[in-house]
Amino acid sequence: MTDGQGLLRQVLGGIAAFAQHQWAERRHSHERLTRLRVPVEWVVDASEPRIRLVGDYVEKLADAVEIALRHSDELLRRMPPPVTLAGRVWAIDPQVNAFFATAHDLRESLDQPAIRAFFETGARECFALMLMVKRETESFGMGLSGEMLVREVRQTLVSFSRHQLFFPAASADELRRDLRQRTLVFLASRALERIGELRTRRGELEEQRRRLQAQLRALRGHAQGLRPLLASPDDAADQRRATALEQRLIQTEEELTAARKQLGTLDDYLEQVRGVLSQPERYLQVRPLTLRLNRMGVKLDANSPEPGETLTLIELESMGERRIGVPVRIAREELPPDAKV
Repeated sequence: MTDGQGLLRQVLGGIAAFAQHQWAERRHSHERLTRLRVPVEWVVDASEPRIRLVGDYVEKLADAVEIALRHSDELLRRMPPPVTLAGRVWAIDPQVNAFFATAHDLRESLDQPAIRAFFETGARECFALMLMVKRETESFGMGLSGEMLVREVRQTLVSFSRHQLFFPAASADELRRDLRQRTLVFLASRALERIGELRTRRGELEEQRRRLQAQLRALRGHAQGLRPLLASPDDAADQRRATALEQRLIQTEEELTAARKQLGTLDDYLEQVRGVLSQPERYLQVRPLTLRLNRMGVKLDANSPEPGETLTLIELESMGERRIGVPVRIAREELPPDAKV
């Protein structure tokens, strides 16, 4: 083989390897977009459907949707296994006992429209996400100090109220899939709220500019009429007011220009959605929460010798609101008699 033939083979081999690499990348990109198309459509439906008019909107949203899905998957990994809610369980499961003051309260809490509607399909059991409000109150009572029983010990009582059941599903896996989609839709709805806030701000600035322009025209009209005949020669109040109005008008127009740029085109709307989905932790946080309680609902330190049980929960926080959550399992026969279907 001549040197020229060897060089030609190297060149052809390099071209073939490059072409193969490019083909593999295109295939990977196509498979990725195919996998993300449905989640992207969830986002567009929940935020701004007109985004579909933007060319390659799926590709432009893909990175942000992937970030949001990873965040959702991480939240779901932190969820404990489902807890069975049943009257018979209340007496033996310290976690269920902590959630409800009595077995009657437990059964009454199950009588919720979403649960009744689910069982109307003929299902025998359902899985759902239960959210509650946790309350901690300080009091004094009897407790252990070392091995001694002591009176008037400061205690923290933990109670749960406002039990709500969401997203009933036929299985734990189905519930998790539903929560994954709903988390993404939730973030998309926050983007819609962000867009609404920007629109409102733009409208407020436009109205403010109209008022300032009207005030400035009125003031200048006075100066062109008989007002100067009634003013003192050294009266500069109108001039100072006009100067202040002009400065406020300039600032308002600058802010209005910036506000319009944020939602000037559908690409800008898409960028607002991308911005929210790319920072999901700003809009939804889910943290593992463990509490050690005794049978009376008193909060115990981890090293307390007093008998107690550890509750494994999650704490959800969004937009300043906090809720305690746990997946639950409910059998149809646990509904109150007047709620059974």
